[in-house]
Amino acid sequence: MVLLGNLVNRALRFATSWTLANVLGQHTFGVYELARTWVTVLASFAPLGTDKGVVYFGAKQRHKDKPEQVLGTVISTFGVSVFGGLGLTAACASWLLMSPQTEERQALLWMLPAVFIWSILLAAVGTLRAFKDMKAQSLAYLVVLPMGMFAAALVPALSSWGLKGALIGFSVANLASLGVAIPLVWRRLRKVRAAADKPEFNLLALLKYSLPESFSAVLFRINQWADTLMVGALAGTADVGLYRTAVTLAMIGEVPAVAVNTMFQPVIAEIADTKRSGADQPAELEAVVRIVTRWMVILAAPVYLGIYVGMEAVLSLWKPEYASSADALSILLWGQAVYVLAVPATALIPMTGRARLNLLNAGAAALLNIGLNAWLIPEYGIAGAASATGISLAAWSIWRLAQVWYIFKIQAFTGRSLALIAVFVVLTLGGRLGTQDLALSWQILATAGAVGLFLVCAAAFGRTPDDAVVLDKVTAKIKAKLGR
Repeated sequence: MVLLGNLVNRALRFATSWTLANVLGQHTFGVYELARTWVTVLASFAPLGTDKGVVYFGAKQRHKDKPEQVLGTVISTFGVSVFGGLGLTAACASWLLMSPQTEERQALLWMLPAVFIWSILLAAVGTLRAFKDMKAQSLAYLVVLPMGMFAAALVPALSSWGLKGALIGFSVANLASLGVAIPLVWRRLRKVRAAADKPEFNLLALLKYSLPESFSAVLFRINQWADTLMVGALAGTADVGLYRTAVTLAMIGEVPAVAVNTMFQPVIAEIADTKRSGADQPAELEAVVRIVTRWMVILAAPVYLGIYVGMEAVLSLWKPEYASSADALSILLWGQAVYVLAVPATALIPMTGRARLNLLNAGAAALLNIGLNAWLIPEYGIAGAASATGISLAAWSIWRLAQVWYIFKIQAFTGRSLALIAVFVVLTLGGRLGTQDLALSWQILATAGAVGLFLVCAAAFGRTPDDAVVLDKVTAKIKAKLGR
């Protein structure tokens, strides 16, 4: 359900971005994306990390059969999220109303209610995760929310509301998701309320754990969105529309990464459990990470290859004004590819409880990203932002791969993986040189040929007999989830 929800979520978010970019136009789409970026960053901080804390404490308390503590933790989480979201929304609204009015600030003001709603939604989703109700959290957060956002994107196309309709619709989408999540939470709490005499609160312990998590979440969001905010500040709102189109396309390669990670992560987590012991553990862990990395190459490379070689054909799906995002897209694709291929190995750092190292990595990456953006955007515009983000993603991935080698003595890439990466690089660069001046119909045919050739190579020497061992474990877990 989580895998399906993630795939639906990615598909609907891509459709939403494409619709708004073509309906609103470059400048107005940039205004929308700037407002959405600020709301996303603010909403991630509003619950003060309690949306993560409720997962940590709630799961432990449920395991120990402490319904009073579970109830107290959930109530505390919702309380902090309500007041945190309300306070942050009110503070930002006051600042916006007292500031000189610009188009960008007015757009943010219209979308600002989503910060309050989203804060409560994060608390609800965190509670569902604490109860391990992944089906419910997927429905509310990964299906209903993006469906609402896509519906909101249709408002400017089907009415005269324009940008304002899209901005209001964003908050309505979050409200619809919250409307689905709250009854699901209430259903989960029914047995807890019946078993608990009265809630037992420990707000100090919750906040002691949650506040560092909130800073980590904000750092992650800043790392993810700093380029967009800085393009708006240093290059202009119209360039934000161009840049976000490039980002949307570059992130398509994450779809197979989400699929692979969702399927294999439980297997890696089981082996990486720090309570396990035995001389075979590192070797077994390395073997699985290598298999997952190779499959990440096999599934993600064709996506990046297709977009890079057939770039003009892909961008022709947008209005002609977005064609100038090609340079930024070509740079982002390489940084995103390095990041995606490193995910199976770098995920070991948080999965083995190294939260402090994970936070330091995120902070260092955010500083590098911001510094490079500040340096490159004034000179090179959105291509500078793409370079800054691509370099940051690649550097962040490479130094974490080095940490994984230092801590676990695990090297994720085998000879087969490196050979497939070499084929991908040759086909990508060669294909791009050969197709960039072709007519769109010929470019599409050449792109299909390049992707097909990579898939032939992957089928010829990409798989090994060891794959069956891991795939059997994954299949067994899926069958167990389905009750078969």
